[in-house]
Amino acid sequence: MKLIDLSHPLEHGQQTFPWDPKLSIIPHGTTKTLKYNITQVSMGSHQGTHVDAMYHFLDEGKTLDQMPLDWFYGTTHLIRIPKQANEEITPDDFIPYRSVLQRGARIIYETGWYRQFGKENFYSDFPSLTQEAGKYLAECGIRFLGMDTPTPSKDWYEIHHDILLPNEIVIVESLANLDQLPDQFTFIGFPLNFKGRDGSPIRAVAMVDE
Repeated sequence: MKLIDLSHPLEHGQQTFPWDPKLSIIPHGTTKTLKYNITQVSMGSHQGTHVDAMYHFLDEGKTLDQMPLDWFYGTTHLIRIPKQANEEITPDDFIPYRSVLQRGARIIYETGWYRQFGKENFYSDFPSLTQEAGKYLAECGIRFLGMDTPTPSKDWYEIHHDILLPNEIVIVESLANLDQLPDQFTFIGFPLNFKGRDGSPIRAVAMVDE
């Protein structure tokens, strides 16, 4: 068994969506000033590789601490959908994988966009899940949807508010290193236990049989 890191590192000044809080990671004390190293961190709850709780878009939706832990852990299927900048992800991209799109399934799709992380266009030109594709996945009854893009769709409000989160689909965004994964593996990606909140960065890991 081996572990594959699916998380982008967090670094001071890292990109965010334009309207999100900026990431600040600065030394607060050192072994010379306080006799120990300690860091001050300020960031949004959706920084880097992260999970969305239902409360992110739905005031009546589950917050992080209300989501069962097994929603963030378990057998997961990888769907490979190579896409270029600004291309759409449609139902036709998922239909060949219908056999794994079962009720309660954990699904991650790889477009290859994670390779653009840290580049100027990562948050603007990503491949975009159409509303029709989102509805198709919701109708399949999946529990978990992960991706290597910073958000599922350029129709971000409709996809979150109208389609995925009302069906209590866990959304994990900005995953990394998906090219190293087999078609099936165990996903581990627990959020911080922010009481009553909408999302959290995670250390996403794949556990793979060797």
